[in-house]
Amino acid sequence: MQDSREPALRSQHFYHDIKTLIREGGNVHPLWTRADNLNQEGRDHTVVVGLTWHDEAQVLLGRPGATHDLRGKRLGLSKAAGEIDAWRAMALRAYDTALTLEGLTFDDVVLTDVQAPPLQWQNQNRIGGTRSQVTEKALLDGEVDVIFAKGANSVLFQQAHGLEVILDINRLDDPTLRVNNGTPRPITVHRHFLNDHPHLVKVYLQVINAAALWVQSHEEEVAGVTAKETTPTCDTVHRGYAQRFTGSFDVNLDPARIDALQSQADFLYHHKLIDARVKVSDWIDIAPLLAAKAEPITLPALKGLLDVA
Repeated sequence: MQDSREPALRSQHFYHDIKTLIREGGNVHPLWTRADNLNQEGRDHTVVVGLTWHDEAQVLLGRPGATHDLRGKRLGLSKAAGEIDAWRAMALRAYDTALTLEGLTFDDVVLTDVQAPPLQWQNQNRIGGTRSQVTEKALLDGEVDVIFAKGANSVLFQQAHGLEVILDINRLDDPTLRVNNGTPRPITVHRHFLNDHPHLVKVYLQVINAAALWVQSHEEEVAGVTAKETTPTCDTVHRGYAQRFTGSFDVNLDPARIDALQSQADFLYHHKLIDARVKVSDWIDIAPLLAAKAEPITLPALKGLLDVA
């Protein structure tokens, strides 16, 4: 899908209507999809078969010399027409975390909308919702005082402009404070696909857990792969993902990750970013993961495994 030039196909990473799709990615869009399906039709065809957790840089940035006190500050939020602006959702969650740590609420700051182009499913980057250019420009132009940025590219942006790091959420020890779009990341499949091809879903989960063991002793190779998709250098990847880079590539459905996803679902609903409450426990089918863990594989054993119909 990432290489496709067809917007209708690329949009499936967010809509998840294709029955043969196995999707692993940020949680905002699958939560929106489930809530929308429940709200519109009273049922949903997606199923969560696992949760991964990939910590990455989540930073609040201010202009050079900015103080770390958020009281009275203008916090930038992208505002793009469309189903759900994931970047807005991420920023709002990060601001909530920062304000909670300071003993403040949203009443103590000025949430400032920054108009973004409508959400579209473009060939390279989706305009408006998954990149922070509009809020970055607003910060540099003095229209807002603080913005949210994430990933390895946030390191490059901060360094290029000598910006002040107001808060680095990725460095907080408590994982509940690091919950956002990418933490945790649900693996979702279409219910019909799971029913028709449970073996393929099991293999997918087996491979992820096998890879999770491999990356622990191949950090530089993983950094190189990540750099090709996110940022120019491996050094920036290391700084963008910090000490937790290769520590949590496994897929599981542990209570802590389920609770984290429920926290995110509740947050999105509370702030009217999704239209229905999502009970995460009702969304999960643990059977494929149990089957995968019962028969762990090594990566060399993968050859020929997908030949099974």
